Amino acid sequence: MMGRLRAAGSALYEAACQTHAARLAIMAARLRRETPLVAILIAAILLFCLHLGWATGRSVHAVLSPASPTGIGATLAGLVVGLAVIELAAAFAITLMTAGLQLAYDTGRHCMLALLVVASAFALLGLGWRLWETSPAAIAGAVLPALGAAGLVVLTLWFERAYLRPAYPGFRDFWVDVVDARHFLMRSAHGE
Repeated sequence: MMGRLRAAGSALYEAACQTHAARLAIMAARLRRETPLVAILIAAILLFCLHLGWATGRSVHAVLSPASPTGIGATLAGLVVGLAVIELAAAFAITLMTAGLQLAYDTGRHCMLALLVVASAFALLGLGWRLWETSPAAIAGAVLPALGAAGLVVLTLWFERAYLRPAYPGFRDFWVDVVDARHFLMRSAHGE
């Protein structure tokens, strides 16, 4: 009996490790020593995915609660929808990372810096527009966009220092990092 329970627990653990959200967590954990900023950004993406799943699951539960006398059906529906949204958001994030690495490989470091600067400018303009239009009581809703814009600006500044300034102590070879990141992402996608 204990052998079957262990086998079932092991199978559940392996299934959980094969999810995209778990792969994001594994990537963040493995990258924390080599490139801590990238690990922090991947962890922030994972937290955003978890927030999306939690908010969606809570909304589904709130909508279905009046129709469920015991609340079990609404809770199960909210849980299933929340987990599905977490997995879809994490899969989308990994797809975006793969596309970004392919774009970096195809265009080079100067074009990538230009794209990061443009994206940072648009993020800051969008954040400014949102803060301008919201009331002081609704500023709490702008926390995630503010964190996202700040993360993009920090990534742009780090990219500029790490890849375009040879005098910087942490100067890195762009092409080697892109190829290593693509291999790392492919291994992570296959659960290695």
